Amino acid sequence: MDFFSLHMATRGLPTERRFLDYICDEESAVHKGAARIKTHYAPDGSGLLVVLSATGKEGTNTDEVRRQVIEDLARGISRFIVEAKEVELAGGEASKRYRFSSREEEEAVAGFCAKMLSGEEEGDRAAQRYRMNEIRTALASYLEEARYLDIDGFIEFRLKAYKDKLREMVDLAMEEYLLDQQYEEFIHLLQYFVHFQEPLTPLVHLIHKDDQEFGMYNEQFAKITPPSVGGVIAQMADQEMEMEDMVVSALISLSPQRIHIHTSRPEAQIIATITRIFGERVQLCLQCAHCISLSKESRPKNQETSGS
Repeated sequence: MDFFSLHMATRGLPTERRFLDYICDEESAVHKGAARIKTHYAPDGSGLLVVLSATGKEGTNTDEVRRQVIEDLARGISRFIVEAKEVELAGGEASKRYRFSSREEEEAVAGFCAKMLSGEEEGDRAAQRYRMNEIRTALASYLEEARYLDIDGFIEFRLKAYKDKLREMVDLAMEEYLLDQQYEEFIHLLQYFVHFQEPLTPLVHLIHKDDQEFGMYNEQFAKITPPSVGGVIAQMADQEMEMEDMVVSALISLSPQRIHIHTSRPEAQIIATITRIFGERVQLCLQCAHCISLSKESRPKNQETSGS
């Protein structure tokens, strides 16, 4: 007895195998031998056809097997959509909603979208689980009444709330891309400005204390009072001044020939920004007395206690 027939548009053998792995996992009726699966390609070449049916083993309750298969399909297909197809679906929505100037721009937006959809943060994973559960519920309800499922058609016409959520993610990804482009243009403008600026100060020591907190000192390690910020960068960027902007603006006003950054966190974004703007003028210092002091200050208190 055939339970269900599934149709999935052809996307290559690896994707088809992955799809079958999702619907025939270790918890499935197929894996346990209570149901069998047959696959073949549609005569018109439109895609893969999958038929699930009872094995007909003596003593098997067909209704129970059918319920198990519904659960298997709802679980497996929802995972397949979110984990294997989602980024592709979002890319399709992006192409419909925006006219990209180049393939590179389209791929950049797709990258932001993939990061949002498949992020490793707990909030990202929770959002994934929520989308998966919503799709799983919709699939189980549909399969209770139907014996044929076109997966692409189901996504297009039965998952309206899910598609709306994807469109929201695409719009957010586009906003992130545009902000990133503005940031890159701003960095290039500052690099150009610094390149033609005459040095006014021989050396500035930047003591990177905590996240975006800095102390600024001259070559004798006397504290420098940064000049009034807001002039250079405020004229270049129509936005509120943040700490990163304030540090960069102060450095541009001082126009140092060399910048020594003392830090215990060389990977911090603000360090990368300063290095990009001032280029060869920047030297990172990680091992002098000031750096060692910073390293001790940044160690967690419990680590200090355990080490004493």
